[in-house]
Amino acid sequence: MLALALAVVAGRLVYIQIVIGPTYAAAAAEQRTSDIVLSPQRGFILDREGEVLAETVEARTVYAVPSAIVDKQGAANAIASALGGDPAGYLEKLSRDTSFVYIVRKTDVAKAEALADLKLEGLGFIEDSRRVYPSNELACQILGFVGVDDEGLSGLEMEYDELLAGQAGRLIAERDTQGRPIPGGVTLEEEATDGEDIVLTIDKDIQYQAQIALAEAVQKWGAKAGSVIVMDPRTGEILAMASVPQFNPNDFGSYPSESYRNRPIVDTYEPGSTIKSFTAAAVIDNGLFVPTSMFELAPTIEVGGRTIHESHDRATVNWSLTEIVTNSSNVGAVVLGMALGEDDLYAYFSRFGMTEKTGIDYPGEVKGWLPTTDQWSSSSIGTIPFGQGISVTPLQLARALGAIANGGTLVTPHFLAEVPGDADAVPEWVREEGVIAPTTAAAMRLVLTDVVNEGTGSAAAVPGYQVAGKTGTAQKARTDGRAGYEAGKYVASFSGFIPAEDPQILIVVTVDEPSNSIYGGTVAAPTFSRIAQFSVEHLKIPPGDPVTGASQPSGQ
Repeated sequence: MLALALAVVAGRLVYIQIVIGPTYAAAAAEQRTSDIVLSPQRGFILDREGEVLAETVEARTVYAVPSAIVDKQGAANAIASALGGDPAGYLEKLSRDTSFVYIVRKTDVAKAEALADLKLEGLGFIEDSRRVYPSNELACQILGFVGVDDEGLSGLEMEYDELLAGQAGRLIAERDTQGRPIPGGVTLEEEATDGEDIVLTIDKDIQYQAQIALAEAVQKWGAKAGSVIVMDPRTGEILAMASVPQFNPNDFGSYPSESYRNRPIVDTYEPGSTIKSFTAAAVIDNGLFVPTSMFELAPTIEVGGRTIHESHDRATVNWSLTEIVTNSSNVGAVVLGMALGEDDLYAYFSRFGMTEKTGIDYPGEVKGWLPTTDQWSSSSIGTIPFGQGISVTPLQLARALGAIANGGTLVTPHFLAEVPGDADAVPEWVREEGVIAPTTAAAMRLVLTDVVNEGTGSAAAVPGYQVAGKTGTAQKARTDGRAGYEAGKYVASFSGFIPAEDPQILIVVTVDEPSNSIYGGTVAAPTFSRIAQFSVEHLKIPPGDPVTGASQPSGQ
C-alpha cells in the first residue's frame, strides 16, 4: 500500500510540474506584474509658417497599487493637495480591489513631482505626454481633439491620426508578494515611436481674423451660427476655415457637441442667389448669350404652375445678362435657365461639382443635393437656376466659384501641406480642368466685379482693390419632413474673390438665421470685406490693374 501511495504522489508531482505547471507559473507571473502602456509623443501640427497649432508637452501619469497603501484616506488627502481635485474620488480609486489603478493620466509635471516628493508607499509615476492647443479656440474645428489615450477623435487629429500618433510602447512593472512595486523591477519591453509632425495650409493670422470677424457678425445680427472659408482658388489650399459656435479643444468635454461642427464641410443649405453665377456661366459657356445680351423681364414669371417673384417689387425692365446677375434677378435667372434647358443646366451644375463631395482631407464631409432631371418637377427649371430645390455645402460652393476665379479648373480643397518626416505622405491633389472655357471664366469675373461695384454686393468692396462676388439670401427648407420653408428663417451669404483680375484669395461667408436683416449684401458682405482686406495686406498681394473687358464667346 505504501508503494502504491508513493507512486500516486509521484505521478501527481509529475502532472503538476510538467502538465499544468507552466499554466500556474504564467498565472503567478501575471499576478506579480503590471503591463503599462507607454504613450509615444504625438506629432505637432503646424501652420504654413511653422507656427504651432497643436503640440505635445511632457506630462506624468500617476498610478497606485492599492494593497500597498495602508492609510488610504491620508494618501487620498495628500494626492488631492498636490494634484487638486476631490479627495473622495482618489479614495474610491485607492479602495478598489485591484492590483493596479490609474490615479490621474497626463497631469502637470510640477504637480506630479510635488506628489512624488511626499514618497507615499504604493504610488508610481510614469513619464508621459499630453496634447495642448496653445491658441485655445483658434482653428478648433479644423484641428479637432484627442482622447485620453491620444487617439484622434475629431478633425485633422482624426484624419491624420496614423501619421500623428506614432507607436505605443510597454513597460512591465514587477511587484512583490504583497503587491508592492519592486525597486528596479520595471523593465522596458518595447520603446515607443514618436509620431510625425504635419504642416497645414492654414495661415494662423488669417485664421484668427476670420474667427473674430465671423463671431462679431453672428453676434451683431443675432444669428444662430455662421461659417467662413478662405481659400487659394489656384491651388485649393485652405488658408482659414471658421465656424461659430466655437470651443476650446483643451477642454472639449465642457462644450456641447454642436460646437465641434466644422460647418463649411458638414452643413448643407439652399444657396439662393449665389447659384446665379453658375447659371450665367453655363449659358455663356454654352454659347447662348454673352454678358451684354439683353432681356425684357417682367416682375414675375410663371413656370410649371408656379409664380416666381423678384425679391423686391419692380416694373418691367430691359436688363443685360450682367445686370441680371448684378441686380440678383430671380426672373432673369429663370429666363437663362429655361433657355439652357434641364439637361444642360444639370450637366453644368454637375461639372461645377455640385453632385459630389469636394474630396477635402477631413473626416465626415457631406455633399449637397442636386436631383437628377427625372426627379425634377414641372417648376424645377424655374427654381433651380436661382438656388431653390438644390442644396450645397459652403465648401462645394467655394470649389465651384474657384473654377470661375482660376479660369475653369475644379481644384481639391485641402489642409495638408507637408509632412517633414515623410515626403511621400502628401497626395497629388486632384484637378479637373475644362469645367468652363477660360474665356467664359474671364467674362464671369467681369460680371461678378460689377456685382460689387454697382450691384447688391457693394458692402464687400475693399479700398484700392477690385473685388468680384455674389450675394445670397436663401430661405431655409423645413426640417419636419414637410415641403416648403421655415417662416422667417434665412441663410445670408457672400462668396467672392480678390483681386478680381488675378484672384488669389477666395472667401465664402454664411450667416445662419440672422435677425433684423436677412440679405447677404447687408449681413455677410461686410465680413467678406474685413477678412479680404486683412488677407491681401497680410500676404502682400498688390491691387493689380483694374479689371478690363475680357474676350467674350460669340452668341446672342
